[in-house]
Amino acid sequence: MSIKKQTIVRFRLDAIPNLPEIIWAEIDEYSGEEWELPQNPESLESLIGKAESDRLYAIKSSAECNVQLREALSPHLMSNDNQARLLAIEWVVYDWGHVRGKSEKHEKWPEQLKRFEPDVINDFISANYQNRIASWSKVLGFADSSNYAIYDARVAMSLNAILDNTSYKYRFYMPPPSSTKLSGLFSNIKNHVAGHYAGKQPTYLGYFDYMDLLNAFVERGLALSVLEAEMRLFAHGMTFAQRYAEKHNLPYQN
Repeated sequence: MSIKKQTIVRFRLDAIPNLPEIIWAEIDEYSGEEWELPQNPESLESLIGKAESDRLYAIKSSAECNVQLREALSPHLMSNDNQARLLAIEWVVYDWGHVRGKSEKHEKWPEQLKRFEPDVINDFISANYQNRIASWSKVLGFADSSNYAIYDARVAMSLNAILDNTSYKYRFYMPPPSSTKLSGLFSNIKNHVAGHYAGKQPTYLGYFDYMDLLNAFVERGLALSVLEAEMRLFAHGMTFAQRYAEKHNLPYQN
């Protein structure tokens, strides 16, 4: 699916020859981060039932569990019952995503997202954009992982670290991390990116640009799906963050 834009497209896939291929070559294998279910299964059981929850917790492959978890949650996020949708949204954002600083804004999302029609989602993204992007993108990525992806601190670090090794001048917006163990390294990288970029360009690349890139991976036969591309960027987040820190002599702890 091609997401429509309300502004001029800024991310130029052709600015550097084979730019998607260059980025994909860096994330061609899974490594590093894995996906975890909450230690207490009760909250997930209350949404999808104990049998389905037990099945997910029994899956040994973290990546496979992540894929099947989204399949299990999608119907609940698209439910006709807005209260059921809200409970699913809160589980994805806070129980699974560990997003800090609970906000009441998400309580309006079941009504605002309607049936996840493309035009509705485009308007929703345009209206919110950087505001709580790591939260609402989780909802989109769980509801329809074929067309939308999670945009969080780890994927932003991976993308900016890879682009730092190319002549491509734009950088992606870096939303705050939900993990406290990531905050120190993330802050140093974000400040470094800002110091070398923010004052020279009007805005950062954002969600529409991110989805352009993920869709390019799929269209060029590099990734099997948008979800696969998102997961690979996430999995490499810490590895690339440490490489970026070493390259620019930024402090970090192993």
